[in-house]
Amino acid sequence: MQLDSKKHKGIASALSLVTAGLFAATGAQAQINDDPVTTSPQPASSSVQSGTDFNDDTYTDEGLIRVDAAILVYQEDGGRVQAIEPVVGITYNFEDDSSLSLKFTADILTGASPYGATPWQDTQTLFNPPSTGASGSTGTVSTSDVPPDILPLATGFSDQRYSVDAAYKTPWGESNTLSVSAGISRETDYKSFYGNVGYAHEFNQKNTTLSLSANVEYDISSPRGGHPTPLSISDGTTFNLENDHKTIFGGLIGISQIMNRRWLAQLNYNVSTSSGYQTDPYRVISVVDPVTGGPVRYLNEARPRSRLRQSVYFGNKIALWDTVTDLSARIYRDDWGVNSLTLNLATRVPVTNRFYVKPGVRYYAQSQADFFNYYLLDGQALPQFASPDARLDKFSAFTGSLMAGYKTSRTGEIYARITRYEPTGKTSTANAPGYLSGRDLFSGTASTSMIVGYTYAFK
Repeated sequence: MQLDSKKHKGIASALSLVTAGLFAATGAQAQINDDPVTTSPQPASSSVQSGTDFNDDTYTDEGLIRVDAAILVYQEDGGRVQAIEPVVGITYNFEDDSSLSLKFTADILTGASPYGATPWQDTQTLFNPPSTGASGSTGTVSTSDVPPDILPLATGFSDQRYSVDAAYKTPWGESNTLSVSAGISRETDYKSFYGNVGYAHEFNQKNTTLSLSANVEYDISSPRGGHPTPLSISDGTTFNLENDHKTIFGGLIGISQIMNRRWLAQLNYNVSTSSGYQTDPYRVISVVDPVTGGPVRYLNEARPRSRLRQSVYFGNKIALWDTVTDLSARIYRDDWGVNSLTLNLATRVPVTNRFYVKPGVRYYAQSQADFFNYYLLDGQALPQFASPDARLDKFSAFTGSLMAGYKTSRTGEIYARITRYEPTGKTSTANAPGYLSGRDLFSGTASTSMIVGYTYAFK
């Protein structure tokens, strides 16, 4: 079964943010750090500059060409999603302090993804998305048998995503910088087109920078077999073969301040609104017997067609002795009922004049969406929206990371980072019917990722 487009898009964007986080950002939309779990995919508004997020030398890239290359390997526990993502970026830094950058990304994903159905003590049979027949008509519908007492997973998917991003940054008058960027991303059943424009103004003897940016994104969803009718019975027959769309408009206002020679602070407010198709076309929700908890039928999930997201981010870089510490907090909320808090701490510690290590830890917690449910009860009226997606559940997560880098030359560096992500669901199933009572129904999973990269600048 092919990986569902929404999960693919979420994983792919998270992986891209991991690699982009190592490609240090400059420009109006850049933040000192951010949270990849809840941040919607955004085009990179800045040029690719360096493989690290610090600069302990006095040289600049003015007049140099910088090449960045990295590869990320991602693995979820339990044999779920596996991903390989190579990224290559090149930046032309002109003598007038302007720059032009290009970035190429590929994602190759395989593994297994949750259907959304609850476990049961007997074998369950679930329908897979139909293949596409002649002239776009619905083709063969297949089924999969899920063994007893396990979380139903759709296995054997394979998908690829390819994206190209371009960005240009240039001075505009005294103490002003303009940036524009655009990109396109394409996978088997999803296309995305996005653009961004940013403005930054330095004042207060260049100790303060005001940043403004706006972005737009247009997505086309075309799952194989078509889009299922929301909350219809999942039997492979109720599909709309037309493509569906989603449009996102967003904006950011931020201010960064050099507090003193050892402390840089940044405060950002980000808002975005999306409209259009936001349902997962491959995910189902179980309708269970109110006494036994056994599955009666499966319905295709349904989500609202609009979403308003807002976040406030406060980031700091603090230099103490030879170390540089990143310390940030992010508060997020949306009109789906999801509220979240992200706390991040990482410290770069030089070991020699060429070699450094950077351990880090991140804490994340969110509330569940208003329409999140592990299951629906048979005999009750259907809600307008319902989804069992773990990313809309109430949960917390710790992420630990260790990065190491070695300067091969004044303008070159090789680096690597390993990251471990551990989520914990806030399940409350004591009042669930029969078999489901007291069971942990949280379908999120831990993961491990590793990235290795190299950056080098030359004339």
